[in-house]
Amino acid sequence: MKTNVLIGITAIMLLLTLPAAASDYTLGVFGNANEDDTINMQDVTYTELIILEYRDRTELSDGKYDGKINMQDVTQIELTILGKEKELTVLDSVDRIVTLEMPIERVIALSTSAPAGTYRILGAMDKIVGINRMISGDPFYPELQDKPAVGWPSPDYEAIVELDPDLIVAGTGEFYYFEILEKMEPFGINVVLIDCGGKPPKYFAELRTLGMILGATERVEEYIDFSQSYLDLVEERIQELSPEEKKTVYFEFIDDYAIMSRSDDVIHRAGGVHIFADLFLDDPMEHKRFTVEPEAVVARNPDVIIKDPHLGFKWSGYAHGVTGSMEELREELMERPGWSGLNAGANGEVYIQSRELGNERTLGTCFLAKLLYPDLFSDLDTGALLEEYLEKYHGMDYDDYQVAVYHPDRLLR
Repeated sequence: MKTNVLIGITAIMLLLTLPAAASDYTLGVFGNANEDDTINMQDVTYTELIILEYRDRTELSDGKYDGKINMQDVTQIELTILGKEKELTVLDSVDRIVTLEMPIERVIALSTSAPAGTYRILGAMDKIVGINRMISGDPFYPELQDKPAVGWPSPDYEAIVELDPDLIVAGTGEFYYFEILEKMEPFGINVVLIDCGGKPPKYFAELRTLGMILGATERVEEYIDFSQSYLDLVEERIQELSPEEKKTVYFEFIDDYAIMSRSDDVIHRAGGVHIFADLFLDDPMEHKRFTVEPEAVVARNPDVIIKDPHLGFKWSGYAHGVTGSMEELREELMERPGWSGLNAGANGEVYIQSRELGNERTLGTCFLAKLLYPDLFSDLDTGALLEEYLEKYHGMDYDDYQVAVYHPDRLLR
């Protein structure tokens, strides 16, 4: 009886001051009772309010994930705050509910190279015991080159089982995880599907979830603050542009005349107008990709052309001879039929970007904004941004990074 009274007093005292849940993104972890972007003592209070019937039950309030809301959920939340939980139930990027035995010490990263960088941002590279083959040979990940490659184009299921992972992390597209869910079920190996490369609100929510799983919540918040500050600067600044001032952009990814969703969002955030934006409507997961007709590019006459060759490690800013490779590729683009007459061709606004910019939305957005509107973003030091990103969050030497965006008269790094 005393316990219930104390709970009631605590809950009622905080009832009027309890903040509303954040609207931008929700941490997909059970125990996040008020459904904001973190788990803290406010979730304890919120759960107590649910128990006392002052608040309605929320989707994530069942911290123990046992179908009941009681003091065991309060205890679960308190243990989670302390990082001492024995189990953690999460929602992955396709709303699968997965209960994990904690702590997680052995992870197989089946996602491609962009999400692989997430583990380094979180300071959790030492937990990776197996990688996607697309990471093998990447100069951006020297510390992963001795890890067995067990994925791409299809996973090596026997090798995965032999590595005895606590968790497999794969992307949400079938071309990333194949039958991994069905194949791992008999062995009791948990799989979470997390892209960690989409639109910033989604990416930050996924980053927070992965941070909870890997015990790296402080690093997550530090990195999100860093990224958000730059994204906010760009968003605020492009409000000054009138529709007539906005430049149109053609963004080619990997193959000739191939376009995909990730560039559509980057162009929009950088203040540009994607000439093929109409193809990417209603694509929340950003998995769409198209091959367009050469004549369509000429007809839509972009002001700026960006090429992200991406596939192959020769396009990393750390790759030997990368500047020469980009120079050759740009010359090939300029020789395409009709391109010399495009606004972009006539004005020389044809650029080649490194694969790292294609893997990190903040970098890609800021560099593109600087290319599109150099006067508007004259005070945006993209070199300082890249240096902080590489050295602070990846432990990589900025001085060794040769090129982020190639142009014969306007090379950015």
